[in-house]
Amino acid sequence: MGKFSFRSLVTCCIGIGAFLFVLVVFSNKPTVLNTLNAGNLAALPINDSDESFLTLNAGVSSLETTATELFTEDDPTTSTDPFFNVKVKRGDSLSSIFQRVRVSQEDLLAIQKVCPEEWGDQYLDVGQTLKFQKNVDGTLVFFEFVKDRLTSYVFTRIDDTFTAEVKEKKVISKKTFRSVEIAKGQSVISAGLASGIKQELTLWQLPKLLQWDIDFHHDIHPGDSYEILYFENYIEGEYIGDGDIVAITFNSGKTTHQIVRYRPSEDALIKYYTRDGTSTEGQFLRAPLEYSRVSSPFDPRRLHPIENKIKPHNGIDYAAPTGTPVHATAAGVVTEAGKKRLNGNYVVLKHGVKFQTKYLHLHKIDPKIKVGAKVVQGQRLGSVGMTGAATGPHLHYEFLVNGVHKNPKTVDLPRNEKLKGDELIPFQRHADEVFGLMASFASSQQRLQAAETAP
Repeated sequence: MGKFSFRSLVTCCIGIGAFLFVLVVFSNKPTVLNTLNAGNLAALPINDSDESFLTLNAGVSSLETTATELFTEDDPTTSTDPFFNVKVKRGDSLSSIFQRVRVSQEDLLAIQKVCPEEWGDQYLDVGQTLKFQKNVDGTLVFFEFVKDRLTSYVFTRIDDTFTAEVKEKKVISKKTFRSVEIAKGQSVISAGLASGIKQELTLWQLPKLLQWDIDFHHDIHPGDSYEILYFENYIEGEYIGDGDIVAITFNSGKTTHQIVRYRPSEDALIKYYTRDGTSTEGQFLRAPLEYSRVSSPFDPRRLHPIENKIKPHNGIDYAAPTGTPVHATAAGVVTEAGKKRLNGNYVVLKHGVKFQTKYLHLHKIDPKIKVGAKVVQGQRLGSVGMTGAATGPHLHYEFLVNGVHKNPKTVDLPRNEKLKGDELIPFQRHADEVFGLMASFASSQQRLQAAETAP
């Protein structure tokens, strides 16, 4: 055993002395302070209905602020501010919220007595806001239920009763113009967002509004461009979202498509029309499916990939993953639905006397698609597969006019409606005004861009 040095003895004595000092100083402190301190306070469970936590620490000034702030997060009634908000939680009712914020049920009954009919049965949605104001003695003097961004119901105390008021905020709609050029690697959507259009939902309307003229999955290329006039909506200066699209000019390759929103008469529906007054809603969609690529175009002299000989390809092959939905390009009647060696699972639709469409190599045919069944435009017929004579999953789509095969990408598709006579004159005046406004916006934008780039 080594010798016990003088230095070790001194160190040991200092340690024992420090321990005795701590024991003497803190032996008379209340147990609550040994247990509850600022370091472990946050670990304590907080319960809205349990007031013992604050009562236990009422006399401890060093913890009072910390405890109050922590409790206020769950219980706004502990705040010194007479105004406070409560967010509706799942399972909440007016009664449970009023009880939680310590407002009497008598006041709740008085408020419900004067509730306007617009509020109905006071149904609450999770996330809605309730605003309260109490006076110094804790009496409720003001209550507001914020239904949504536009509407709120305000109740103000007068003696022992309340008055009710419905407040409606006004939406200001601002016409907004954007000119968009699609660069390499961009889509119609991403290019629009890059140009300053705030809401992606607005951009997703373009393929829907122009789907009778443009196949947005195959006909869009770098250098294509579009101009769009639409509404941006604001409440008290705050942007809340986009409104309707007023007009679009879309340049795809060498072709320009122009459509404008218009209501022909008070009794008619609002629709979109081309520049000459033709409804954009054609009888046929340009393509029967989305998210695909053309793996084999319409070609009367194509070399067949399996038979290795020149054989007409009387349709378009759309390559897509197995299971991709296939839709009817127009309303019609099912004349064939079944399976053949070359076609695989297939469906044939007849559209009136003149037109016919065919859908081949389907993975599955939907149960409702049977011979004699009527289908509507856009209805699902089945899904992409590789049944029959197919080297990979794809849809073979054919378009026939009076029994003759036509190229589905270039064939002239019939429209549903065209304005005539007295309807056409006011439409032309409206269209001239809208597209004139767009031209003015475009000129202003070009001048601004030129000024910004000038040395």
